[in-house]
Amino acid sequence: MLTEGTEAPAFALPGYHDGETGEFALDDYVGNDVVVLAFYPMDFSPGCTEELCSLRDIDLLTLMDDVTILGISGDSVHSHRAFAEANALEFPLLTDSIGEVAAEYGVRHDELDGHLHVPKRALFVVDDRGRIAYAWSTDDPMTQPDLDAVRNAIDAIQDDRTAAERYGRGYQHYTYGRSEFENALGAYDRENWLDAVAAFEEAVAYFDSAGGAFDSARRFAETERVQDAATTARDASDDFRQAAAWFASAAEHRVEGKVGVADEYHEDAQRPHESARQVGELVEPDALVFD
Repeated sequence: MLTEGTEAPAFALPGYHDGETGEFALDDYVGNDVVVLAFYPMDFSPGCTEELCSLRDIDLLTLMDDVTILGISGDSVHSHRAFAEANALEFPLLTDSIGEVAAEYGVRHDELDGHLHVPKRALFVVDDRGRIAYAWSTDDPMTQPDLDAVRNAIDAIQDDRTAAERYGRGYQHYTYGRSEFENALGAYDRENWLDAVAAFEEAVAYFDSAGGAFDSARRFAETERVQDAATTARDASDDFRQAAAWFASAAEHRVEGKVGVADEYHEDAQRPHESARQVGELVEPDALVFD
């Protein structure tokens, strides 16, 4: 089995995900997400079903936007489709039909219950630079992985280069959000309430995306400098988002003639708006890039 700290071998395999079949390459995810590779012998065996559903249920996909799970077995994409649909699996299932990828990772059974060259039960966490941050395998297909160890390995991945990349994505969304926010304020001041509502809601969406990216940057940051920049950016994004949401509500209530309620939302929006403005300009992404 490949050990922690070594480079994860690249691969491209056919697979199934979300109603579609296609080719899935590790390189498509490395650099954007932390990747959890979940090797398992075959679909629909009791142990494999328990492992994949446990991976789904720990909410790595829903709670951490920067983690991708790839399940890999020797079964066909048609079997994967049925398996995913039967178990409500939301991550890609890939077909390593003769176990070539499993062999590269050192986790292939020569024979298991009459089946040749099928993957062992194994988990690898691959970081944003394509290195193996965590490795586990077992010869017993009924043994379950330690999912707390997987979570800990993901949480331990820190890399200022990766953090800067994620900060850059947040910065772009934040910039778009600021532009929409200023457009919305202009419409609001002109009492073009419907235009203001639409622009403020657009700003909310941008600030939502920015906040998630800044949060991710903060998690990956190695140094206090990068962590502080991401934290400040996240706080400013949250304040602008809240102000935009309350200004939108104020405009909606003015359309409905509910002036008193509109005034309350308007006053509520002042505090986060002022707090965000006091932050000033965020640190530019280029200032966080390290060799």
